[in-house]
Amino acid sequence: MSKEFITFMRNRVSQSLLITPAPTTIEWTSILSAASRAPDHGNLKPWRFRIYEGEGRTKLGQVYWQHALSEVNSIPANKEEAFIKKAFRAPTVLLVYANIQKHPKVPEIEQVMAVSAATQQVLLGLSALGYGAIWRSGPACFTQKTKALLSLKETDQIVGLIYVGTPKEKPSSIPEVDLENHLEWVRD
Repeated sequence: MSKEFITFMRNRVSQSLLITPAPTTIEWTSILSAASRAPDHGNLKPWRFRIYEGEGRTKLGQVYWQHALSEVNSIPANKEEAFIKKAFRAPTVLLVYANIQKHPKVPEIEQVMAVSAATQQVLLGLSALGYGAIWRSGPACFTQKTKALLSLKETDQIVGLIYVGTPKEKPSSIPEVDLENHLEWVRD
């Protein structure tokens, strides 16, 4: 393993200020193909990807709005545009979800973990091509209402929404993690 790759991993940071351009179809195919090499007990390939771009983001914004309406007792109709705009915070939004399958040896949690690993691969691939991204989730990602609005199956599990584009600003570095409180060696 090269030191350069470790440095590359260390330098990947989430970026929320994103502008065009976003990945092309060819770049997305390359990134998602590589991400699909994530660890996968049982070779189930549970990851599913859906890309929202252009005016397609309005459909995602409508999901945000409809979910808000179902969660808040009284929300003014003039707030709809603000909810739809959330889907336009980046040129592209990647929905990542787990297509959970019944399997005698691979529990649901392992399938979600495989999709999470694939999602991290996506983030690394985007960074390798010079794009910025931020992985978002939140309570709305874990409701049956949202799954229904996105035409997902009840058994599917949303892992996140990855907002993608070109970083508007140079990414700020983040402090190193002090492993002292996060690492334990067991040798004897």
